[in-house]
Amino acid sequence: MRRIRTLLSKKPSKLVFNLRKYAAFRQAWKSINVNRTSYSKTRRHYDAVVIGSDEVWNIQNPTFAMMPEYFGRGLNAKNIITYAPSSSKTTYADVAQNPLLAEGMRNIHHFSARDRNTFEIVEKIVNKPVTMVLDPTFLVEYDEEVEEAGVNSHGYVLVYTYQFDRLKIEKTRRFARSRGLRLISPCFYNDWCDEVVPCTPFGFLGLIRDAEYVVTDTFHGSIFSILYGKHFGSYASEKIKVAALLSALGLADRELGGVDDIGSVLDARIDYGRVRTCIEQERDVSLNYLRQALAPAG
Repeated sequence: MRRIRTLLSKKPSKLVFNLRKYAAFRQAWKSINVNRTSYSKTRRHYDAVVIGSDEVWNIQNPTFAMMPEYFGRGLNAKNIITYAPSSSKTTYADVAQNPLLAEGMRNIHHFSARDRNTFEIVEKIVNKPVTMVLDPTFLVEYDEEVEEAGVNSHGYVLVYTYQFDRLKIEKTRRFARSRGLRLISPCFYNDWCDEVVPCTPFGFLGLIRDAEYVVTDTFHGSIFSILYGKHFGSYASEKIKVAALLSALGLADRELGGVDDIGSVLDARIDYGRVRTCIEQERDVSLNYLRQALAPAG
């Protein structure tokens, strides 16, 4: 019921968009091979449980359910590991003042993190090594999953954001007009764009792949721009995990905040050869961590 309420809108066009998006995601979900058997506390044990990724430790996020299992509590497993969790804006003090969370984390056997803030929180709470790893979206290939999103226009700026403020909208529209390009917003109803597209996740990949430019402020908008070698810019400074990602890959100069003419960033050349080498190195570290953490004991 809570999810259904998020679809409702007094604006008819937005309501239609939300319903089409919901239907698209439902259809896409059916194509994914997912084991629908959820974790059971009554089962005697699991060989291993992996906690992560994304903001499973962001207890400051009001929209996220703070499950005790995310912190290693009550898990019937011989081996508990984390993969690429993020605490985002949550601080060490936030976690430390809740003894149940800190105590639960001490039940975890192997730790990884995907940003420096999370890394440092773990270091302060548990006396165990922590490995910095890539987000799991970097570990697989998507060529076979990409779909055409049914967008007829060629030559567009893809705008991927939950919502931009007035200044960001103005700068993005000014840039698109200066290049004679359309603005397309996938997955979110940003009606200041020329077109909003309620596509599937696979259609979203196709839209990023075919875009002339990408303007975003999201973590995965930045990731897929990098994976597809796009001219992109990100309002990264406002989001810890986005800033950490770009810094780790030597792309901090893709920051759009404080830049009046965002074209100076979007048109700047990116050495994707160097970036891909960096990703491959970090991918090896990430996969080795998983192999070692999940290896049978003894």
